[in-house]
Amino acid sequence: MATQRLFFALELPDALRHALVQWRADHFAAEAGKPVAAANLHLTLAFLGDVSSPTSDKLQQLAARIQQPGFALDLDDAGHWPRPGVVWLGCQRAPRGLLQLAS
Repeated sequence: MATQRLFFALELPDALRHALVQWRADHFAAEAGKPVAAANLHLTLAFLGDVSSPTSDKLQQLAARIQQPGFALDLDDAGHWPRPGVVWLGCQRAPRGLLQLAS
């Protein structure tokens, strides 16, 4: 059975995605890893791994029912994983809304 590598994530506003691309260019050398296009930047909530099509359909139905008020997020932590060449941003203190979504 065919599978897809899936994850739950939040989309970021366009202005923020473009600002993050510029921030990465200003703070990390090109050797830190392949830059990600602004359109592909997101906030990962949970990595699900390889998921079958029937399970993917069920997960999409469940996700469509989630309702969460907006919240502010301070991206005040950053790092670099040399292998696999990932530059990441995060928050030192996650707001309640983010923790609720991730759970």
